[in-house]
Order: sequence, then C-alpha cells, then structure tokens
Amino acid sequence: MAAVSIEELINEKEAIEARKKRQYDVETSAGTFTMRPPSKSFVAEAMGLSEGSDEYLVYHCTVSPDLSDKKLQDAYGCVEPTDIVDRLLDPGEISAVAKKIMQCAGYGKDVRAELHEEVKN
Repeated sequence: MAAVSIEELINEKEAIEARKKRQYDVETSAGTFTMRPPSKSFVAEAMGLSEGSDEYLVYHCTVSPDLSDKKLQDAYGCVEPTDIVDRLLDPGEISAVAKKIMQCAGYGKDVRAELHEEVKN
C-alpha cells in the first residue's frame, strides 16, 4: 500500500470536497428522506445531549422533506421541532436512521492499515 502523494491530494481536491457534501436517500416507514452528512462539530454537539441525540441528528440532517415546515409541525402537534421525528418514524427506526447518517458520514468506517516493516541499519 503506497502513501498518497501531495500532488494526488491536490488533484483530487474537488472530488474530495464534493464527496463530503453528497446527499443521500434513506428509506423510512414514512417514505424516502434525503439526508446530508453532519459536520464533525455537529456530531459532537448531538452526542453531548443527555437524551434525544438521534432525533436531533435526524431532524437537522434531513434535507427533504423539510421537517421544520410549520404546517407539518402543526399538523402533528409538535411542541419542540424535533418532536416531528418521533411522530413520523417508528422508535427503533430513529436510531437506525441516525446510525445510517453517521455511516454515510464515514463514522464507524473500517479503515485498512498496514504495519511498516522495521528498517534495519
């Protein structure tokens, strides 16, 4: 396994940046949701919550449908904006969707590594 060169990283800059901004569709019991990957700081914020971190993650990473839509929130009787996640998705599904969001952002990704051979003098 050869190390990537600086030149390769520079040449791949646009592709790398585009990959980090990809949106993806997640099938839920309520239909297909389009999601965006969370930023590192957002993940830290969500994981710091004492409860509701999965709902918070799903709510803020959903691009479509617009879960913050006032008519949608009112139709489901939401008190807090993130309540819509509980109203639309099954309880076990919320954590599965949150996990999928994290996986699509690269968290929990299996990374290949090789030990360098010792250099003998």
